[in-house]
Amino acid sequence: MIGRLLLVGAAAIALSACAAPARVQHMAASAAFGSAEPNADLVEAVCVAGVTGGEETNPLWTSEVDNAGFRAALQQSLRNNRLAAGNDGACRYDLEANLLGLAQPAVGFDMEVTSHVNYTVTDRTSGDPYFLTTVTAAHTAPFSDSFLAVERLRIANEGSIRRNIGNFITQLLDYTPDPPPVDETDEAVPST
Repeated sequence: MIGRLLLVGAAAIALSACAAPARVQHMAASAAFGSAEPNADLVEAVCVAGVTGGEETNPLWTSEVDNAGFRAALQQSLRNNRLAAGNDGACRYDLEANLLGLAQPAVGFDMEVTSHVNYTVTDRTSGDPYFLTTVTAAHTAPFSDSFLAVERLRIANEGSIRRNIGNFITQLLDYTPDPPPVDETDEAVPST
């Protein structure tokens, strides 16, 4: 009898321990990450043009961050910080993000995940890069967050991506582009 109860209990735990993908609402960065008012050129002018590097979650393996979820989290984060272009397609800047990887633990009580993402913001009019950066961010989900390791890993994934996006937005808000070079050919040449 006890053996059957243990078997049923183990099966219940195994079924409830399926890996789930990271949730968009838990990856999106809030406006609190922004340390400054955005450059007026950036307000409602950025569109997410592409996201690469994500992986689909295999329920029998580990939680991952997929491209669609990461893209949605980026879009929500841009909206939260007044950077997202409106529905009228008035994009001045295209944002591309490449998720270079998630460093995940194989086992552990406290799960720490470190994300590495390359961000490229391009001026849509000129095609020139406006801002380039690679951001590394870590988040730890302690045992107190969840009894299940697969759940702690998902929480750590979400927190790492949220911090990564937040750090990117902070850097973008703090960025001041170099002034354009002065064209010396336009200056008057003194006569001799």
